Amino acid sequence: MTDPIFDVSDRVVLVAGGARGLGLELAKGLAQRGARIVLADSLTEEAAEAVSQLEGSGHFSTSLDVTDEQSVEDVFQLIRSRAGRLDSLLNSAGIARFAPAVEMSSEDFVQTMAVNVTGAFYLSRCAARVMMAQDGGGQIVHLASVSSRVVNETYAAYSPSKAALAQLVRILAMEWARKGITVNAIGPAVIRTPMTETTLLADPETRAYALAQIPMGRFGEPGDLLGSALLLMSPAGRFITGQTIYVDGGRTLK
Repeated sequence: MTDPIFDVSDRVVLVAGGARGLGLELAKGLAQRGARIVLADSLTEEAAEAVSQLEGSGHFSTSLDVTDEQSVEDVFQLIRSRAGRLDSLLNSAGIARFAPAVEMSSEDFVQTMAVNVTGAFYLSRCAARVMMAQDGGGQIVHLASVSSRVVNETYAAYSPSKAALAQLVRILAMEWARKGITVNAIGPAVIRTPMTETTLLADPETRAYALAQIPMGRFGEPGDLLGSALLLMSPAGRFITGQTIYVDGGRTLK
C-alpha cells in the first residue's frame, strides 16, 4: 500500500523525452504507482511502443520537439483535450555534446542550449499556463545534472546548459510559488543506461575517471532517481520549490 504522502495515483503526468532512457524508466515507476502518463518525444514511434510497457491505463503518447514552440504548445493542447488536466511535468528531454572547446562546432553548442535550456523554458511556460487555469497548481520537475556544479573538460556546451537550467528552475519557482506551482530539478551523476554504456562509458579510461569521481564507488541506476521524483511530484514535496536535488553518490562533494 502506497503511503498517502507519496501518492501519485490518478495524477496526469507529462514525461517529455520519455521514449527511452531515464524518462521511460521514471515513467514506468510512476505508472506502477497509478499515475496516468503522457509520453512525448521526437522519437514518435518509440514513444508509441513505450506506452505499451507501462502498467495501468489512461496512458498515451505524442510527438514532441522541445525546440519548436508550436510543437510544445500542441502537446499541452492535446493533454487538455484528452486528459482534461495536467498535474505534473517531468522533463527528461536533453542532449549532450562533448568536445574540446576549440574544436566544438557552433551547431553543437547552439543545439545543446536549444534543447536543454530553451526547450525547458517552453515546456515550463506551457505547463504553468495550464496549471494556473486549474485548481490545485502542479509540479514541474526537470532532469538536470551534477554538471551544473562540477567541472569537466570537453563539457563547454553541456555544463553551461545545465547550470542555466538550475538557475531557470529558481527563477520560475519564485515567479509561480503563489500560484501553487512548484518547480524543481533532479541532478544525477552518471547513470547507467543503454545510451551511457555505449557512449560516455564505452571508453575504459573515461569510465575509470568518471567512477573515481563518485565517493560511493558506483554509477547510478535509473531507479535511484525515482524516490526524488516521487518526493517532488507528491504531497510530500508540496513545500519544496526552486531546488536542484543532487542524486549523485557524493559527486558534488568533490
